[in-house]
Amino acid sequence: MQKLFVWCLWVLSLSAASIDIGQSDNVSLLEHAEIYLEKGANFEVSDVPPQEVFQPYMSSFISQGYLADEAVWVRFNLKNESAVTVKRFLHVNNSMLDSVILYDDQGHILKSGVLYRTEYSDIFDYFFPIQLNSLEERTFYLKVLTNSCATYFHLHAESEAVLWKKTLDRQLILTLLFSVMGTLIVYNAFIYLFTKERVYLTYVFYLSVVVYNDLSYTGMLFPAMKLCGISYEGMIAWSYIDAYLGPLYTMGVTLAVLFFVRDFMHLERYPKIHRSFKWFFLGCLGFALIYLFGSDIIFDVIIYYMCFILLYILAIAVYLVYKKEENSLYFLVSWGVNILGTFMFLLYNIGMYIPKNGVYCYFYEMSMVFEGLVFSIILSKRLNRTKALAKALDTERILIRELHHRVKNNLQFIVSLYRLKLRPSLDAIGKAKLVEAESNVRSIGKIHEILHAHQNISELAASVYINDLIKEIKRGYPQSNITVVIEADEVVLSIDHAIYCGLIINELVTNALKYAFDAHEGEIILHLTYAQKTYCLEIYDNGKGFEWDDERDSFGLSLVKRLIHDELKGTLHYEQTHGSHYTIRWR
Repeated sequence: MQKLFVWCLWVLSLSAASIDIGQSDNVSLLEHAEIYLEKGANFEVSDVPPQEVFQPYMSSFISQGYLADEAVWVRFNLKNESAVTVKRFLHVNNSMLDSVILYDDQGHILKSGVLYRTEYSDIFDYFFPIQLNSLEERTFYLKVLTNSCATYFHLHAESEAVLWKKTLDRQLILTLLFSVMGTLIVYNAFIYLFTKERVYLTYVFYLSVVVYNDLSYTGMLFPAMKLCGISYEGMIAWSYIDAYLGPLYTMGVTLAVLFFVRDFMHLERYPKIHRSFKWFFLGCLGFALIYLFGSDIIFDVIIYYMCFILLYILAIAVYLVYKKEENSLYFLVSWGVNILGTFMFLLYNIGMYIPKNGVYCYFYEMSMVFEGLVFSIILSKRLNRTKALAKALDTERILIRELHHRVKNNLQFIVSLYRLKLRPSLDAIGKAKLVEAESNVRSIGKIHEILHAHQNISELAASVYINDLIKEIKRGYPQSNITVVIEADEVVLSIDHAIYCGLIINELVTNALKYAFDAHEGEIILHLTYAQKTYCLEIYDNGKGFEWDDERDSFGLSLVKRLIHDELKGTLHYEQTHGSHYTIRWR
């Protein structure tokens, strides 16, 4: 059977042009070969197609785009016209190909590619060692099949030195480009840790996804994993998974772009554009789920979807320039370069754009670095503005705290001034009323004192405020032996509510201290809660109480009712049960 297979290969090779590899250590094979596109192919070893289906190929580069279950066969004859034995490596320079199988006229079958790689030799492209004796001529068939990336490659017969030189040159260029991107990731990650602004986090996410996707695509993921100490077995195992996840990486890049652009350009200010991004998010998730749970979707559909989104974002950039949005011009230029690099890369994959000799010029990676640098510069400008705003905010807080301090001192000065002016001319009742008025003013001053002492200048903890206020009130009644219990844990009051609440507490607690207890002994309880967006303040004592109808028109209760109804927009309920019990509710 093996002899029959060899005889068939020999017959098929009669019409193939021979390529001499003995005179050079780097020979391009494709332009002297014949190719055949086999539809419905699988990843198993198969019979060599008949000679008549092969057609001459006139280019040094094959690019068939995103094929599904279609294998590219390459047929070529090699000869050695030198006087010595020649050892060469057949080098296929696309590290993402799923299956690369070499057949020779001696019945040997060699497998490589993502699905068949069994070792890693620091060369992440696929290669097959061959040897031709002096004046020997042999025929080879190469079968290439991949569903996880575009089908494109060069095919060279190279010496080991040339193979290593190409690998090292490529690794050096890519290492330089990826080092720049890695530096940008670390730089923006540190900025996020210090500022907590989400745009830096989405930018780090975007750069990380793009870098990992390109590491996977270029084959640099293997050196990166080796640098991290991952074993060869682990690297090979992950390469199988990595190849399967290729379309998902494309969706990941698209999602990361959408998140970053939304935050970077504050698109929430444009409801229609912001809404369209939500639909794009759902579309990416939908494509990912279809790919994971079924094989009906083709990889090229995902590519077209990504291209549409990239162009849509470019149109948004033009619109934002028209609207004269800040940084929109920088965004347009950097995104335009990104689009150019991405589309040149995609056109290179599908064979519509092929540079001289098909040499890959790293246009995608260079556009990625350019875009990353520009966006980092723009974000650093935003950081400077953020620092200026933070400094201005700190200054404003200091000024406001100083203002509260001065207001408190001015209120104290007013109290002292009126005490000096009015006390000599007042009778006992007038002096008592003056003391009550002073107490009310001090309750307001106490708020400004607390605000001056704390960082928060717009609201304050109720328990701290009420405790300080009660101490101030009890200072006017040193002879009483009345306990005041305060229950207001974790309740926060705005300044306005605190002022009105303080006046109410001052009035009701003062009345209780003066009139509720004959023996100057007893207990007053203040209970403040906040639930279901409603404040509830309860003030009750175990004194003798009073008849509401007899006292409801007094000045003190009239003031309390006006503060509750007119200022707090709340309700007041009083009941006499073993003392006085006030219940005040407001929102």
